[in-house]
Amino acid sequence: MDNISAHKLRQLNREESKKSVKRDAKKLIEEYINQNSMQPPCELQHHYEAINQLLEEKFDTAQNFQLARRGFLEFVRDYNKTHQIYLNEPVVPILATRERLTINYDWFVNGRAVADSSTTTIEVWQRKRRFSVNDLVEGFLYCSIMYGGINDIEVLRALYDWLFGERQIYQIDMPATDEKSRVECLAIIPLRVRDDNYGTTLDDSESLHRFVDYVPDDMSLCFLYALKDKELNTAKIKSFNTIINDISKTLKLTNKDIDRPQHSLLIKCANYHWRQLEGSLIDGALAVVKQGDIKTTGLFTDKLIHYNRELINPSPEPLEWSELFDASYQSLIKSDSQSSTINYPSFSKNLIKELQDALKLTRSAAISTITILKTDASQLNAQRLLSWALSLLDDTSVRLNTISKYVGCIGRDWLMLTMDEDIDQWEGNDFEEVYEQIIQSKVKDGRKLSVLCKSTEFDDTSSGIDNDNNATGQQLSHLDRLKDSQKFTYGRLRAFHDHQRIHFDAPYVYFPWGNNRQVVKAEMISPRVYRAMRSYIQTSELEIEQKQLCFIVLALAYRTGMRINEIIGIKVKDITDIGFINGQVIEMPKIILKPNRYRRLKSSSAKRLIPIDKLLQTDELQPFITFYYQQKRLKRRYLFSQGSGDQPLPSVFFSNVMKIIWDRLLITHDFTFHSFRHTAITQLALVLSGSPLKQVMTDYDRDHSDAIVSAVLSNNKEKGIWFGLASLAGHLTPDTTFEYYIHTAHLLAGWQMSQAKLFMPITVFEMVTGIGYQTVNRQDGRAYNASTKQVYLDKMRGYLTNKIASKDSLFSYNSTPVNMACQQAPQNDAVDTQLSIFIHPKVYDVIALLEELQNINIDKRAERLQEVALRHAIAINEARQVYDKARQVFTDDRLFLSAPTGHKNQEVLVRALDRAYQMSIDEPARLKLFVEIFADKNNLNTSSIHFGMKEAQLKMLQEFMIVGCQLIDASHWQVRAHSEQAVRDIKKDLRLYSQIRKGARQNFHGYEVRVVQKKHKWSDKNLAMTVDYYASSGVLKYLGCLLMVLLKN
Repeated sequence: MDNISAHKLRQLNREESKKSVKRDAKKLIEEYINQNSMQPPCELQHHYEAINQLLEEKFDTAQNFQLARRGFLEFVRDYNKTHQIYLNEPVVPILATRERLTINYDWFVNGRAVADSSTTTIEVWQRKRRFSVNDLVEGFLYCSIMYGGINDIEVLRALYDWLFGERQIYQIDMPATDEKSRVECLAIIPLRVRDDNYGTTLDDSESLHRFVDYVPDDMSLCFLYALKDKELNTAKIKSFNTIINDISKTLKLTNKDIDRPQHSLLIKCANYHWRQLEGSLIDGALAVVKQGDIKTTGLFTDKLIHYNRELINPSPEPLEWSELFDASYQSLIKSDSQSSTINYPSFSKNLIKELQDALKLTRSAAISTITILKTDASQLNAQRLLSWALSLLDDTSVRLNTISKYVGCIGRDWLMLTMDEDIDQWEGNDFEEVYEQIIQSKVKDGRKLSVLCKSTEFDDTSSGIDNDNNATGQQLSHLDRLKDSQKFTYGRLRAFHDHQRIHFDAPYVYFPWGNNRQVVKAEMISPRVYRAMRSYIQTSELEIEQKQLCFIVLALAYRTGMRINEIIGIKVKDITDIGFINGQVIEMPKIILKPNRYRRLKSSSAKRLIPIDKLLQTDELQPFITFYYQQKRLKRRYLFSQGSGDQPLPSVFFSNVMKIIWDRLLITHDFTFHSFRHTAITQLALVLSGSPLKQVMTDYDRDHSDAIVSAVLSNNKEKGIWFGLASLAGHLTPDTTFEYYIHTAHLLAGWQMSQAKLFMPITVFEMVTGIGYQTVNRQDGRAYNASTKQVYLDKMRGYLTNKIASKDSLFSYNSTPVNMACQQAPQNDAVDTQLSIFIHPKVYDVIALLEELQNINIDKRAERLQEVALRHAIAINEARQVYDKARQVFTDDRLFLSAPTGHKNQEVLVRALDRAYQMSIDEPARLKLFVEIFADKNNLNTSSIHFGMKEAQLKMLQEFMIVGCQLIDASHWQVRAHSEQAVRDIKKDLRLYSQIRKGARQNFHGYEVRVVQKKHKWSDKNLAMTVDYYASSGVLKYLGCLLMVLLKN
């Protein structure tokens, strides 16, 4: 011992201390088991919770508790071996590593230097005689870094690239926080950031993108205003890296590597400046988001633009109770009596254990044993897993112990997550959701450890790593092992699903999780859609109890963000603070979420209290209370159950009820039940932040918002709103909440930073914007301070935003609450119908009529016209007019064109038809002119229309495009001529929207107009000149021809 170094001695002491903790834990557990038998059958969950409580009380530090739980795991393994039984193995927590401090001495020193440079910048600007275009671009980027908070280098690059595109800017109007103003507005620049490891997928592409809704600060707005009419060319503007380097040089800030601007002091330490701006409300968590240290994504831009403006089908097909249990969503499945005989698999690993035991035999014996297991298995998920194992056994090159690792890696999670599921009827997104949970259970992502991560019973064999050493013989860190485990899991899931596709006709699944990629499905269900769903249920012909049940499921999902299995598993006894308590009636219901056979919570943090008395609105809470009393009176065990109530309604009911309603109310959507979770968490983030954004994106009023804040913060006052929200969502830290579920983080951060009081010398303001003192004073008498000669830029924000942004405000803020607007809308239908110049006001009924007629033999169409018209609720005289007009438009046997394919084209078309109908009431003459021009120019063989060079033709082009951009957003239109410069000139001469795209067509005489979609060149066979290009979408031809049919003569 004398020869052992002090370091080695300390290490031995630490090891002995760890063993001592585990020994003490095992002794404690043994004493418990001696008093409480754990031989099956027994309520294992109850015993495990009791043991866990004992360990928590005895071992009060995080490290000792982790060691005690490791001792618990070892004890259960030994106990199973000794008694020849298979008790579930407990989860062992993994301690988080301490992250490096981002605020330290160097940050203070360097941050001070960067902050001081803002004064130098103003002095440099004051010495300028004029601002060149390069100066304006440089000033815009500098302000975005120093005042707008863009310190995420990839977002900053995306902003630079945005300058060379269409430069689309939107605005949001909100109730003002300033008492002297009525409306507060924000400019929004939607940025799409390519990211190899995090983001959402677009269409069928495998690449990931983050959507960042950047709110430019008031300084940046000045430079944007100056750039609004400037044509920017990458050949004439300095490169991104050069700009960052030049700014650093001018301000004498270190930038050691011009090719790595993210390491410049300007980028690294600018947050020292903007986090301390006077008036700014930016909080710590959102500051970290702005810096890019926590990644988060907003909604896909099109979804953001049309949020709360969705077109709702006014006459959907009625809802029937039986179809809610239809697993195929086509034909009725088993009756209730049949479904009640389902054998639910337990959460134990018994099947996996039996399978792995079989794999210890010879190959032929293993095949025989597993075949018997497969024959006996009643569950579809078990059959598929065993079938995969048998297929692996057929390949003699794969060793039996390797197959055991494969099955151990994914088998238990697969069986638990697919319990009681009719996977034969699953769609691709159903598989994706389960696979994503399995992947994420291995490690949260490749950038950091989860605070708690499941240590499975296959700890030493299932990862696919034979030992803890890497190829160089060095000891692998726990994080490296988890990374490798995730990759290994990804490969096994892919192989397993390939087997399911071949042998079980499983759908195609996109696997985006390789190499530690985090794929986020950013979705939000707007208040408009929610109210329409409520109305659809309430006006349906379901029985009262059925309506009540569907409505409460909808309200809980929308308001609380509980997962589908959490809602399914709610027991009547899980609801607390309701009933006759201590001599008085209490009706402040809360739901206690804890695991049961129908609800597997993802982690210990998923056990939580849901304050539904505060989350639900009054008209939702009262029906819930009534429904609770009813279920309790009927002695039903599960809240959402019928009959005896011994088991909940099947999961297919919960997913079907939502999917069917969305399919019938919305023309296009990609919502799943999990979209409710994204919606609730995002909307609660808006409420908790206190931002006026909640008044345009949610339907919570002030009193309700205050009640929610109080409830969420009741147990999280010290940690604050973000930990409170994470706790409500069942997340251990806010990281997961931001990364996966909050889709307005950048909007919130932008609003918080917009409260900063920024000012600029009047001389600089005039030089940059060209706006003089008189205009400033006319816009707001408080905007200019004569004593300091400064312009207070927040007072000019509305003016500048209105000049550079689209005129139509996002989310349509007005003084009428969203829910009232939705309720009032139908009252105007009768008036609108009378004023419309459409032959029949319901466009989709007309389309359905023409579609059915077209499928009838041409000789029999006229005689069957009345029958078809009645089926679609169209008056016979109107149907005859529509039929005759269609025959005039098309000279062949057709009556209408096939609708353009693709999700985006469908959205554009739906909005265009909605706007066209409104225009047929408000501006019938303009719509008629548009259709007349289209009819004159239309050629069914092409999807574009052509205009000549003469003055009359140009006048016609101008009139057509003005109305066209009212029907279809300008960014979807393209005008082509012999050169792009010719298009620029005509757009300027005719004062057309700047967002209209330009295009060149060699040797073309005149102007070609079309509606386009962005496409990607996948093959050299495609003759497109660039990788990404614009092609005609067919929307214009379809819309024009349909309007020709619809308009009265």
